[in-house]
Amino acid sequence: MRQAFISDIHGNIEALTAVLRDIESKNIDSILCLGDIVGYYPDPQACIDLVRTHTSHCIAGNHDYAAIGKVDIRTFTYYALTAMEWTKKHLTEDALDFLSRLPLRISIGEIFCAHSSPADQDDWSYVFPDSESEVYNAFHHIIYRLNFIGHTHWPAIIYQDGDKIIAHGDTIINLENAFFYLVNVGSVGQPRDFDPRSAYAIYDSDAQTIQIVRVSYDYTLTQQKIISCGLPTFLAERLQRGR
Repeated sequence: MRQAFISDIHGNIEALTAVLRDIESKNIDSILCLGDIVGYYPDPQACIDLVRTHTSHCIAGNHDYAAIGKVDIRTFTYYALTAMEWTKKHLTEDALDFLSRLPLRISIGEIFCAHSSPADQDDWSYVFPDSESEVYNAFHHIIYRLNFIGHTHWPAIIYQDGDKIIAHGDTIINLENAFFYLVNVGSVGQPRDFDPRSAYAIYDSDAQTIQIVRVSYDYTLTQQKIISCGLPTFLAERLQRGR
């Protein structure tokens, strides 16, 4: 079984289309979406439509819940708040209903999925690989062997070996039975690790591997849409910087 995990699409249809095309070329059995389909970029409705068509499971991110009033957007940055106000006006009632029915977490066999930290999904905590306190807190609450998250837009494969926290920047790793894993699958639509390419993860249960995949796409098309829609220019600029 080969499963793909995507997250943090944020209304970027060019990025999502490129990632789905790449997934299709890799003999994937199912796709799971870890939330934040909408927010920031100008094609939230089209992204929801593609996620509904292509994924077997989908959970909510904080921007998804913000679009339906379940998250107070006054806690957002200026750019996130401005984009969310725009996003709300460009979703159908059916799309809003879909977002309202997304769960915060799912578990399938030995796999646990959430948008943010396994420690407190309701508070949308971030888990950055270079923050020992955040990582240790997440591992303290882990009960599943394989845990997939998003939210930070920063891909990483993390496991705990005794008192050491080990973060892998490698493209692919072989899993060991003795370890529990926390995998941040990165962002499809707005990478923030200084690499403008989209990111997603593949778990191969037969080979017992996890791979972080990067996919190039024409972000200039997204940038043009951002400007023409009147969304903040900063949102266009950051796509080129991957930050």
